[in-house]
Amino acid sequence: MSFLIAKQPIFNREEKRVAFEVFLRKRENMYEYPKEVPYSRATYIIIEIILEQGIDRVGEGKKIMINVSLDSLINKAIESIDPKKLIIEIVEPQVPIGEIVYRQVVNAMDKYIQQGVLFSLDERLLNNEKMANLLDRVHILSVDVKRINPKVLELAKTKGKTLLISRIEKEGDYKKINSIGDLFQGIYLERPIILKEFQPAPYLKNTLLKLIAFIHTTQSPKEVANLIATDVGMSAKILRFVNSAYYSPIKEIKSLEQACAMIGLKNLKSFLLALAMNDYMAIENPILWKKSLIRAMIAKQIAEIVNPNYESEAYFVGLFSLIDEILNVDKIAFLKEVKVGQDIIDGYTGKNSVLRSILDCSIILEEKLYEIIKADRATEHEILINLERATGISKHKLISIAESASDMVESILQV
Repeated sequence: MSFLIAKQPIFNREEKRVAFEVFLRKRENMYEYPKEVPYSRATYIIIEIILEQGIDRVGEGKKIMINVSLDSLINKAIESIDPKKLIIEIVEPQVPIGEIVYRQVVNAMDKYIQQGVLFSLDERLLNNEKMANLLDRVHILSVDVKRINPKVLELAKTKGKTLLISRIEKEGDYKKINSIGDLFQGIYLERPIILKEFQPAPYLKNTLLKLIAFIHTTQSPKEVANLIATDVGMSAKILRFVNSAYYSPIKEIKSLEQACAMIGLKNLKSFLLALAMNDYMAIENPILWKKSLIRAMIAKQIAEIVNPNYESEAYFVGLFSLIDEILNVDKIAFLKEVKVGQDIIDGYTGKNSVLRSILDCSIILEEKLYEIIKADRATEHEILINLERATGISKHKLISIAESASDMVESILQV
C-alpha cells in the first residue's frame, strides 16, 4: 500500500499563507482520499511524517492543520506535536462513539485548547448532534465554496468563528467570496505540494508488540535504544527523525543510543507511540494484541509473588501467548526464529512447569475477569477458589492483579 502525503496552504484576506493543511491521498490520484485507510490510521501516518521532517519545515514556520477523527482525539500521539503550531480539523468518526468516549473527547479538547491548539469543524457535520455540541469549543468553521449560504455566514458571525472557505477552484468563485471569508484554500490559490510518497516500513511485529508495553515502563533512552537496535526499519525511522529539521542537530547523529539520548525519554515515547499506533491500527484483529498485553502484565505480577526469578520470562510468555493467531504462524517455530529464550518456549510446551502454570492462570484471569467481577459474590467464585489453591495468592489479590493489568492496557492502547 502506497500513499502521498501532501500539504496545501491556507491564505488570509491579504493572500498571505497563514497555515498548511497536511493530508493523505492516493498515489494514483492526489485529490482522492484512500478509503481503505481508516481515518484514525491516517492521523498516525501524518503525525509520523511531521515528526520525521520537522513541523517548521512542513509548515514553513506557520501553523499546520491535520484531520483527526473525533475518537482519535484521546490518543496521546497527538501530544508529540507543538500545540501552539497545531490546528485540528475534527473529522466524523467512522464508528459511532458512546457517551464515555465522548466525554473523554471533550476533556481532551479542553486540555488541548488550554495548551494553544486551535480546532476547526466542517459546517456539514453540524447535522450530527455530538459534533454540533462541540461548536463552542471550535475556533474555525470551514465550508465548501459551493455550500456557502446566509445561514452559514450568520452562524460564523454570531458565534464569533473564523470562516475558512475551501475548494476554491475558479477565479470567479474567489471573487465572490474573498470579502466574506477570513481564510481561503483551493487549487485556484495554490495546488497541493507533495511532501512524501509514503509506504509503512516493514518492521517486525514482535518488535511492535514489545514496544507498545515497553515504552510505558522504560526508565532511560538507552533501554529504548537497545530494543530498537534489533529492528532495521524502526532504527532507520529514529535516525531520520533526530536528523530532521525538527531537531536540527549540530552534527549528524550516527548511533541509536546517541539519537535516543538527544530526543529525550518523553519525546521518544511520544514518537514511538505514533509509530506503534500507526501499525497497530492496521492490524486485522487488534483485540488479540490487547489480550496478549493483559496476559503479560498479569503473568508478571503473579511471578513477582510466586517466583520472582521468572518475572521477565513470565511477562514474555503472556505477551507471545497469542502470537500464532496474530501473525498466523507456528508459535514455537516463530519464537525460535526470533531467538526468544528457551525458558519461554519451554513455558508453552510444558517443559517449564512453573511458567506453564503462571501462563494458565494468566489466561484464565484474562478471559474470565468480567465474569468474575460481575458475580454476586466475586471472591467466592469457583474460578478464584481454584486459582488461589494453585498459586497460593489470595482471591482478593488475584482480582486486583487482573483489574490493574486490564486498566494499564486500556491506558496504553487507548482502545
